[in-house]
Amino acid sequence: MPHFTEDWFSGHIPYWERLFFEELGWRPETPRRVVEIGSFEGRSTLWFLANLLRHPESRLTCIDTFAGGAEHDAAQTTGLFERFQANLAASGAAAKAEVLRCDSATGLLTLLGRGGEAPDLIYIDGSHEAPDVLTDLVLAFRLAPEGGVILCDDYLWPHPDVLRSPKLAIDAFTTIHRNQIEFLDGPHRAQLGFRKRLG
Repeated sequence: MPHFTEDWFSGHIPYWERLFFEELGWRPETPRRVVEIGSFEGRSTLWFLANLLRHPESRLTCIDTFAGGAEHDAAQTTGLFERFQANLAASGAAAKAEVLRCDSATGLLTLLGRGGEAPDLIYIDGSHEAPDVLTDLVLAFRLAPEGGVILCDDYLWPHPDVLRSPKLAIDAFTTIHRNQIEFLDGPHRAQLGFRKRLG
């Protein structure tokens, strides 16, 4: 059985079910590729594997330093990578997952350098620092194919310093690329998603 010490994810499940299965019309039996930036203990990782990536050829790439962020204390990050690995193993679908233990920029540049099949979804839930989020968005947009989905977590992460919250970066990026993206339906509070336009 997976073991978790935190749950910042379960509240997203109703939105994700509506987004992926109703709005986007995705079916788990269709081969998909997902890139997850920020896996922590693996709650979202396991949801992807169990709900979107059931096809034998589906693949998931997890990018995380497993060192936590500024908002995490030592108790939350001690043994974090080991907990993630154990949870992934317990899912029974670890063979579908590749884990890049590095910062997100390095991980995304690695994927860009490889070429190959582009991801259907890039989930950005790593650093909450605006400069980091902007870097993730720029690289993710290059990696995403036309029609690919980018989903950003913690859109309204509460912090008195706007540079330490994702919203400024997400707003700047989506404003600059407004003619190249299509916003997806959603609460636009906890998460914000968009699709790279065709053409």
